This record gives sequence, structure tokens and C-alpha cells, in this order.
Amino acid sequence: MPARPEAKMETVRVPFIGDDSALARALKAEQPGAREALYDRYAPHVRGVLVRTLGTNVDLQDHLHNVFIEAFGSTSGIRDDARLKSWLTSVAVYTAIAHIRKTSRKRWLVFSAPEELPDTGSDDVDVEKRQALQQVYDILEKMSVKERIPFSLRVIDGLPLQDVADACNVSLATIKRRISKAKQRFSVLARSYPLLMEMMDSDISWRQI
Repeated sequence: MPARPEAKMETVRVPFIGDDSALARALKAEQPGAREALYDRYAPHVRGVLVRTLGTNVDLQDHLHNVFIEAFGSTSGIRDDARLKSWLTSVAVYTAIAHIRKTSRKRWLVFSAPEELPDTGSDDVDVEKRQALQQVYDILEKMSVKERIPFSLRVIDGLPLQDVADACNVSLATIKRRISKAKQRFSVLARSYPLLMEMMDSDISWRQI
């Protein structure tokens, strides 16, 4: 009787179960599935940081890849396991700033690719939100890096002040001053955008834009 062919073994990916502290420990221990879990959990957040920092005329996928490669190779630098997101945000910011410095002589910040903006639908309200989002990006383009990064992390992404300070590698007092100045700068520039001003006056959440 001929030998039965061996069944092919399929690799089944087991989802990681655990909070950020557990995931941070798994990353440092190089446990299977930990890296995939980090990417799945925070790739959208990191992409958002890169868009608001670098614009949309760069290869976002390449930069996203670079952030996670850097993160995977530096997990020993996670000091507080519970603040995994804050640590990863700082990696994204450092990666973005390195690119900015490398291309400092070029006009690299452009938010001009509509496909990179969220597709919010076609009704009038969503169209207005999309227009307001583009106006926010137009304003960010006019702000300096020191203004734009903390403003985006705090006001748009809603990160805690300490996390923003850590991501920018400055003290809490310094980041408070930078955010305050950035808010003032944003408010002045926003006066040229009636739709955005109307939404701001209506106290619309940044997360809704």
C-alpha cells in the first residue's frame, strides 16, 4: 500500500489577547504574534501622526513601515509598559522629524491628495466636514514643525499632555507653552476659513472633522 501523503501544515495566526502592558511585555520577550498585534492595534494612529506631520505627498506606507521597523528594534526602550501608545507615538515623531531634517531644503509638506483624506460620504454635512478637514490641513501646512506636531497630537488626536511631551522629548511645562502658542497661531490662521471658523464656534469636536 502506497504511503499516504503528509497533510500540509497551515500556519494559523492566533490573535494576541491583552492590554498595552501585556503587549509591551510580549514585544520585549519577542513572543510570537506580538509585532503583528502592535501593528494591527496602532497602525491607523501612527499613519495619522505621519499624515499630519509630513503631509500626503510622501510615501506614507514606506514611512509607516519605517516607524514599525524602528519600533520593533527598540522595544528595550519602553520604560512604562502601560504607556505603549505614547512610546510608539514618540517613535513615529522621531522618524518624521528625521525625514523633515533630511529634506529640509525641499518643500515637502503638502496636503493635496484627496484619497488620503477620510471618505465621509456625500451628504451636505459630511461634505462640509471633509472641506473643514482640508482646511485644517491647509493651516497645518503653514505652521512650523514645533507648532504643528504638539498641536496635532494634543488638539486633533487628543493625547494626554504628558504623552505629547514625551513624544516631543520636552518637559511638560515646555509642551504646554508650545501647545498654547500653536493654538493661538491656528486660531489666527483659521480666520481665513469661514467654514472652519463656523464649526469651531459651534464647538464641534476635532474628532468629528
